[in-house]
Amino acid sequence: MRYGPNYIYKCPNCGNLLKKRSLSSGNTLGAEVFSDGKRIAPMLREFPNLTKCKKCGSFFWLSKLQEIGTYEWGQDENPLWENADEAEFLRIDEYFAAINTGIAENDKEELEIRQRIWWSFNDRLRDNRKIFIDEGDELNWRMNINELMKLIDQTDNNKIIVLAELNRNLGNFEKCISLIQSIDNEKFIWIKEKFLAECEQKHKYVIKLN
Repeated sequence: MRYGPNYIYKCPNCGNLLKKRSLSSGNTLGAEVFSDGKRIAPMLREFPNLTKCKKCGSFFWLSKLQEIGTYEWGQDENPLWENADEAEFLRIDEYFAAINTGIAENDKEELEIRQRIWWSFNDRLRDNRKIFIDEGDELNWRMNINELMKLIDQTDNNKIIVLAELNRNLGNFEKCISLIQSIDNEKFIWIKEKFLAECEQKHKYVIKLN
């Protein structure tokens, strides 16, 4: 993994500076792939698109901003950028707050946020923690899954797998089985077998596929 340029942005609300790192190269060696579609690759780090200003609390998409400057690793940076906050992924409660501000202007953006919420809940299990803090947390998780399912079409096998996983998470095992069995591409046989085995055992939560 080799880092690329650092991009400097300005908060559109208060002007606070923040920076986003990037990669110039990476690979998927040692990557873990999970049933919710998330891939964790030590040598292919991810960086956020939706983030929050640490000064004023505003949410914004970095992809919709024009960077005000860049600098490479090892280069002398502009002194004004030295204390720029680093752009970070949001917490679960912050993703919900961002949705409530109306930041998702279309279904694609809402799907991106709700998928991040789903993955963030599952990250707790990946980190060997409890998935829910309290009953309200579980209700938010369930609501988000139901809203996420509305945003997913069935135009390809990968999306059918995501929809099947969401149904399995809710305990809708028969629906999960029906969706998985509708996939007739041989390259997905190994995934189908894993999903069917989890449904047979009435297992609801995220699993590692590889």
